[in-house]
This record gives sequence, structure tokens and C-alpha cells, in this order.
Amino acid sequence: MSTEAPEARPLSHDPAWPRTGAWPPVDGAPADLVIVGIPTSQTSLSPSNAHETPAAVREALRRYSSHLVAQGAPGERGDEAEWVLDEALRIVNAGDLADPDTEAGERAAVERVQQLAASAQLLVALGGDNALTVPAALGVAGDDLATAGLITLDAHHDLRDGRSNGSPVRRLVEAGLDPRRIVQIGIADFANSRAYRQRAKDLGVTVIHRDELRTRPLAEIVDEALEVAGAGGGPIHVDLDVDVCDRSVAPGCPASIPGGIGADELRIATRLLASDARVRGIDIAEVDASADAADGRTVRLAALLVLEAAAGLAARLGR
Repeated sequence: MSTEAPEARPLSHDPAWPRTGAWPPVDGAPADLVIVGIPTSQTSLSPSNAHETPAAVREALRRYSSHLVAQGAPGERGDEAEWVLDEALRIVNAGDLADPDTEAGERAAVERVQQLAASAQLLVALGGDNALTVPAALGVAGDDLATAGLITLDAHHDLRDGRSNGSPVRRLVEAGLDPRRIVQIGIADFANSRAYRQRAKDLGVTVIHRDELRTRPLAEIVDEALEVAGAGGGPIHVDLDVDVCDRSVAPGCPASIPGGIGADELRIATRLLASDARVRGIDIAEVDASADAADGRTVRLAALLVLEAAAGLAARLGR
């Protein structure tokens, strides 16, 4: 009997079950979906190797296929759609951006994201800690920052003072994003402070607390978020901070806590959001691959979020 750890064994090869993730590099031609790594970690409030995560997510993608079946209305088993995303979409890989934690590197990242977003229907940025949301959102908004919107799925307000993974929302507001078009979904008890809750209220940020996710349909919440964030008519960026999830499914997120949302909820929300044409960018943040469980569950969830975003885009485009 082999004693080799499952994670160390080579992946099986089956020509009838092709694996996803081997996407070509950016070549200047228009794409449907572009993937870019923004490996921030140096300003994290807790020690983190989140800069290692984009590579880990790309590797984890090879564990999956790009085939999916979307069921129709409940009870209508014959009403379904079927996709092979790698056939339906042109997906390209832009690699990782250099030194995004420095001021110069962040400025360069904004410019690069803007270029990439202009040539694709949807950009997915792989973090990195939550500091990546600043260059990702600014790049996606481009010249339309005054009309842009932001939706976060996050246990935290991210309105802290200073420059860290706890300050991206505050920094985006200071850069010119209208806080009345910011929606924060999943804000948790015992994970914030009265001062930052008050700051969110004073700014006019729409906060959908974790408790509301227990009592309201997720699709209804997503619709509300899109309406608020899209009110200006500009592009919407979505920040998927994986620490919104329960710690049992996201142990690789330093700030995840017991009682967060489920992996299925985050996956469903991602697909719903990506299916809306106003959403031009999505980032996946706060996963530290080096701190993950032995089975890699957090990184695997991050990889599935990439595929859920692609599924939403395919639905949006009617592919």
C-alpha cells in the first residue's frame, strides 16, 4: 500500500475527462475572461504568505474540469443548460503583477488591470490579501470611477486607517469611489468595531449583515447589491474575501471565524454576480495557501470561484 500523501501524487490522465486551467497567455487579442495574479501580502495585519496563493490557485484548477450543468426552475428536470467553459469562452492568463504592495507597484498594477479589463468581458484577479482590491477595483473602474460601484462579500468592513489589507474600502472611497454605491455582504459579529461600523454608516455604505443571509434568499440579496452598486451606470467590481466563509471551509484565511457563510453560498453568489453585465471585475482575496488545511480546501474553493465566475460569464453571454 502506498503511503504517499494524496496531495503529492500526480494527477491522473484521462483524455475523455480534460482538466481545466491550462489557459494561454495574453496575446493582445480580445478575450472573454482574463485571469491575473495580484500577489499582495506585505501590508497584512497578520503574518501572511498570501503572495503564494495565485500560483496555488492555478495549480488547484487542474483538479477540475470546465464542464457544468445548470438546472432550470425547481421541478423542471428536463430544463437544463450544459457548458464546457473552455470551449464556450476564450480564457487567457496574464500571469502575476510585480511588487503590488509598493506604491509604484500598485500604480503599475492599476494601469495593467485597466489595460486587461478593456480587452475582456470580465477580469478575475487572484490575491493576495485584501490589499489587492485597491488596484483591482481602480483598474476595472478606469476613467469611470465616479460612476463605478463595489460589492464586497466579506466578514469585515475594511475601513481601517492606514495602508493594509484592512483598509481597501476606505482607500477606494478616498480615491473617489462613491460610498453610496458600495455594498458589503456578510459583515460578521465579533469581527469589527463600533468605530468602523459607524464609519460605514456615516459614509452611506449599504451593509448586509451576516444574519440577513440566514433569513433572506441569496438571489434577492445579490439583486439588491447590484441595484445599489450599479446605480451610477458605471462598472461594478466584486471583492470576494474568502474569510466571509466559515472557518471549517476556509482555514487558509487568517481572519475566518466559525459561523461564516458556506462554500456553496459563496459559489452561488459568485455565479450570480458574474452573470450580470455590469460586473466587469472580480477579485479573490485573503487566502494564504501556506496556512491551508492539509487537503487544500481553501485554495480549492478559490479555484472553484474562478470557475463559478466563468460560468456566470458564459450564462451572461448566452454561450
